[in-house]
Amino acid sequence: MKTIVSTIAALFLVLFILTTFVPYPPARSAALNAGFTDADIDTGLQLAYERRFFAWATIALELGILCAFALSGLGRRWADRLLEWTGERRIPAALGMGLTIAVVHEILWLPIGIARLNHAWAWDTYNLDFVGWLIDHAKSSALSLVMGAIAVTGLYTVLIKFPRTWWLVAAVGASVLGVAAAFLAPILINPLFNTFTPLGDTPWRDHEPRVQALIAKAQIPVQEILVVDGSRQSNHSNAYFTGFGATRRIVLYDTLFKRQYTPDEIESILAHEIGHWREDHINKGLLLGTLAAIAGFFLLDRILRFAIGRAPWRLKSIADPASLPLILLLMFLGSWVVQPVANAVSRHFERQADEVSLELAGQPKAFIDTELKLARDNKGNVAPTPWNVWLFATHPPTVERIRMAREWEKSTKGTKDTK
Repeated sequence: MKTIVSTIAALFLVLFILTTFVPYPPARSAALNAGFTDADIDTGLQLAYERRFFAWATIALELGILCAFALSGLGRRWADRLLEWTGERRIPAALGMGLTIAVVHEILWLPIGIARLNHAWAWDTYNLDFVGWLIDHAKSSALSLVMGAIAVTGLYTVLIKFPRTWWLVAAVGASVLGVAAAFLAPILINPLFNTFTPLGDTPWRDHEPRVQALIAKAQIPVQEILVVDGSRQSNHSNAYFTGFGATRRIVLYDTLFKRQYTPDEIESILAHEIGHWREDHINKGLLLGTLAAIAGFFLLDRILRFAIGRAPWRLKSIADPASLPLILLLMFLGSWVVQPVANAVSRHFERQADEVSLELAGQPKAFIDTELKLARDNKGNVAPTPWNVWLFATHPPTVERIRMAREWEKSTKGTKDTK
């Protein structure tokens, strides 16, 4: 078992060194050619470099806690204690195990979170004071506990009721929960943290005619465009498409208007989000997630059965509450295996949305200006290494998106000249 722990630790140490300290000089040249200055590049690289230490500290903490519970006798001993306290009821004991791990994580993570908060203040990327941050963090933690309790209860119910086919039932259940989360997030979860106002009811209502014209051109059933008070938390400028079915909506950050993005630039951003809607990316993502869940739960079933009676787990059955730390560790490690594939799919979706943006708005200059401005305003890393993109990036690098817009402009102009 020590060999397994050492191997896992060594792999993550290599990833940490590779993604944090190994440079990629060609990325700087590409960023300069895209229109960024050395100062832009240095700012993004430095901020990304410093943030990685907080990210990897959190990763190390999560990995350490899960290994301590899953790869030693600790999980087995604590599960036995919980079963004794709950009268051998496995679901309450599993919930107790999950709560224990969550509380230990929260206590140990809090110093990292506070240090990261001070770092964000130093870089002027976060606007809430400590109390405001603590309130938002408490809401987020409470929400995670509720969602985790639902997931654990559902999982162990399925493990107990369907010991042979649980993996298939669990995959369907996870898919249903994913749809429910996508449907409820815009109307129940997101409003816990921010206020959402229809664009027509904001001081920037003069953008409404152009917005409606763009929606009509795209021929999609957008009911309204909302503006979120993102400036409450940070200076980050962004927009996103969210929801499922009747709750689908496009949200623009108020920072886009406060930072005086031009109507053409806002139209370009909006057209990108319309691209996600038109290409049905949320539904496609849920479908791919379901397929991945089927494969993942099937593999998990094989591993849990292997762990029955074997040290250090000594599971009595696959529904033993002592299996939860192992399940969480396998999900953690599995996410790192799946993450590059999931991110590649996400980047493909983003490229499709970019193409729709150029097609609908027809303003490559505004698209390029927007990418330059967003990167500068958000202090983004415009010269990432290929391995960081491969492992972490859900969006194509800014330089790639600018190059794509320039190529689109040339091809469009060439087509017009031919005609």
